[in-house]
Amino acid sequence: MNRRKTVWIMLLACCSLGFPRAQATESLSLREVIHEAIHNRPELEISGIETALAENATRSLDGLLDPKFQARAGLSEEQTPVASSFQPTRQHMAQLSASIQKPLSSGDILGLDAQYSRLQQNFNSPFAAQLAAINPAYRSQLNLSLRHPLAKGSHFPAYAMGKQAAIEQETAARLQWKVTAYQLMLGAINRFFALVKDEINLRYASQAVDRAERLLQYQKRRASLGLVEQTARLQAEALLSGRKTQLQQARLQHDIDRTELNRYMLRSAQAAVRASLPPAPEIRTLDPGKALQTAMRQRPDFAALEARIRAQEAQTLIARDQDRMQLDLVAELGTRSLAASAGKAAASTLSINDRYAALSVEWSDTLHRHQEKSAIREAELTRQKLLAQKKQLAESVHDDLARLQSTIESLRQVLQLARRQLDMERRKFAAELQLYREGRSDTHKLIQAEQDLFLAEQQWEIQKLNLELASWQWQWTSGALVSWLPEPEGHPDLRP
Repeated sequence: MNRRKTVWIMLLACCSLGFPRAQATESLSLREVIHEAIHNRPELEISGIETALAENATRSLDGLLDPKFQARAGLSEEQTPVASSFQPTRQHMAQLSASIQKPLSSGDILGLDAQYSRLQQNFNSPFAAQLAAINPAYRSQLNLSLRHPLAKGSHFPAYAMGKQAAIEQETAARLQWKVTAYQLMLGAINRFFALVKDEINLRYASQAVDRAERLLQYQKRRASLGLVEQTARLQAEALLSGRKTQLQQARLQHDIDRTELNRYMLRSAQAAVRASLPPAPEIRTLDPGKALQTAMRQRPDFAALEARIRAQEAQTLIARDQDRMQLDLVAELGTRSLAASAGKAAASTLSINDRYAALSVEWSDTLHRHQEKSAIREAELTRQKLLAQKKQLAESVHDDLARLQSTIESLRQVLQLARRQLDMERRKFAAELQLYREGRSDTHKLIQAEQDLFLAEQQWEIQKLNLELASWQWQWTSGALVSWLPEPEGHPDLRP
C-alpha cells in the first residue's frame, strides 16, 4: 500500500512538472520603466564612450606644455690639403650636445642647451705643432634662451583657447549623454501609455463580452419559455461573436505593445508586465512662451548646443591667431670655456668670465595666407551653423508646446462632454434594460443601448488617458522631467 502511494505521488510530481507555470505579472510604474530603459539601452554606452574621447582630447592638450629634450653624440675626422705648415692637416673631433625646451602657458619658450667637444689637430711641421698651445683642446658652452612672441602665439592661444574649447567639448559630450537619456525617457513615456491604453481597451472589451454573454443567457431562458422569437436569440449571439472578436483584437494589440515595451527595456519579449498609471502631473499654466524659456534653461540639448558654441568661439580665436605674422623677441645668455683638460673645461662652464649675451628680433610671415583665412572662415561658419541649430531647436520645441497646449485645452473640453455623455448612456441603458424586462422594448434597442454605453465608457477612459499623456509630454517638452535623469555611472576608461 505504501509503495502504491509512493508511485502515485511520483506520477503527480512528474505531471506537475510538465505543465507550465503561470508567469507572475509585474506591475511597473512610469518611473521604473524610464529607469530601466535609461540604464539598459546601448545608446548610453555609446554616449559614454564619446565622453571618454572628449576627456582624452582635453588631456592631450596638456602635451603642448610638455618639455622637449634632444641629445646628440658624434665623432668626426677631417683631412684636408693645406697651403702652409702652420695649418692642421687632420682634425679629430668628439662632440656631445643636449638641449631642452619648455613651452610656458604664457606663450614664451624657455630653452637650455649645452655643448661639449674635444678637438685634436695634426700638423706636418713639428714646430707648428708646438705653436698649437692647446692640443687636444676641450671646449664647453652653456646657453639659456627665452623666446617671447609679440604677435602670433602671444599668450599661447593654441593652449589657452584650445584648453577652453576642449573643456566645452567635454561638457557637451557629457550633456549629450543626458540628451540621449532624455530622448529615451520620451520613448518610454509613449510606450508606457500605449500599454495603458491597451489595458483599458482590453478591460472594456472583456466587460462587453460579459454583458453580451449575460444577454445571450437571458435570451435563451426567455426563448425556452416562448417569450421571444428565435431572431432575438440570434441577435444576441451575433453581438457576443462581435464582442469576442473585439476582445481578441484588443489582446493582440496588447501583446504587441507589451513586447515593444519589454524590448525597449531590454527585457524578455514575453515578460508579463502591467503598467501602473501614475497621478497626472499638475500643470499650472499652459503658456508656450514661458515653457520655452524654462526648456532653454533646463533641457540638456540646449545646454549641449551652448557648450559647442562656446567651444567654437574659442576655436575661432585660435584660427585668428594663426593668421597673424610671426614676431618674436629672443634673449640669450651663455658661458664659454676652453681648456687642455676635460675636467677644467667642464668646470669653467659655470664661470661667467667668458660669456655670451644676445638680444634679437625675429620676423617671419606668409604671403596671401590662404590656409589661415580658410581656417577662420570654417570656424565662423561652424559657429553660425550651431547658432542656427539652436534657433531651429527652439522653434521646434515652441511648435511642440503650442501643439500640446491646443491638445490639452481641447481634451479638457472633450473630457467634460464625454463625462456627461457617459452619465446619460448609463441612465439610458438602465432604463432600456428595465423596459426590456417589462416587455415594453425589443432586443434591437437593448443591443443598441449596450453598444452606446460601451462606446461611451471606452471613450471616457481613452480621452482621460490622452489628456494625461499630453500632460506628461508637456512636462517633458518644457524640461520639467530633467530631474528624473540619473547621473552618468561612468564610461569606459580608454587610457592604455
